Amino acid sequence: MSRSPNGTALGALGSLLDASLLRIAEASADARTYDRRAIYEIADVWDNNTFPLFHAATARTSIGRERRARAALAWMADFGLERRSWMVEQAEAAGRPLEQLLPPPVAEPAHKRNHRGPVTPRYVPLTAEAALGLSTDYDLAAARVRTLLLERAGTRLTGFLVLAAPRRYDGGPQAVELPELHLRLEDVTDVGFDSGDRMGAALQCGAEEIVLRIGANGRLDAAWGFCLATFFIPPLMTTFSKCGSRLAELCL
Repeated sequence: MSRSPNGTALGALGSLLDASLLRIAEASADARTYDRRAIYEIADVWDNNTFPLFHAATARTSIGRERRARAALAWMADFGLERRSWMVEQAEAAGRPLEQLLPPPVAEPAHKRNHRGPVTPRYVPLTAEAALGLSTDYDLAAARVRTLLLERAGTRLTGFLVLAAPRRYDGGPQAVELPELHLRLEDVTDVGFDSGDRMGAALQCGAEEIVLRIGANGRLDAAWGFCLATFFIPPLMTTFSKCGSRLAELCL
C-alpha cells in the first residue's frame, strides 16, 4: 500500500512551493500594498531549490522520489535557522508536518567570511544594549549616511539605512576603510530626511520604539529593527567587544 502524499517528503516539498506561489500572489495583488521584499525573499528560496524539487518529482520510483525529496528539504533548510523555521511553518499550515523529515537543526556560526573577504555577522535585534555598544565602538556623531531606503511592505513601512562610521578603537594597520553599519527598521512611523544633511547620527532604542536622529534635523522612528556591521577584516584580527557591536571583526 502506497503512502499518502501528505506524509511524504515530496508532498511536503510540493506544499512549500504551493504556499510560496499563494504568498507571492497575495503580496502582488494590489499595487497599494505591494510587498517587494516578501516576493524577493520567497523567490530567493526557490532560486536554487527549484531544480532539486523537479529532480525529486521525476525519479523513477517512489523510494527514489522520497530519497531525493528528503535531500532537497535538507539542502533548503541548511541555509539557516530562519529558513528552516519558515519551511516548518509553511508545511504545517498545509497539514504536512515537516520537522521529522529534516535533519536536526545546527546552531549558526556567529560570523562568516565570504569569498570577497568581508566578515558578516548575523543581524542582531536593535536594543538599548545594542545601541550602547554601537555608540561605544563607533563614532556615530561623525557617521555619514550612505544609503537610506524606505519601502512599503504590505500595510507597513520598512526602512534600510547604511551608516559609514569611524571606529573608536584600533582596527589595525590594514583596517583603513570605514566600517558600514547596516540598520533594518520595521514598522516605520515617522521619517524626516534631507540628503544635504546626512552627517551625524544618534540612536535611541526603547522597549517600544527606536528613534534614529540624522544630521541636524532628520529622524527615523520605528517599532523595532536589526543591525549588523560589515567590512574587510584581515585574517589575524581578533579584537571584539563584549556587547557584540564588533561582531564582524572576529577572526574566522
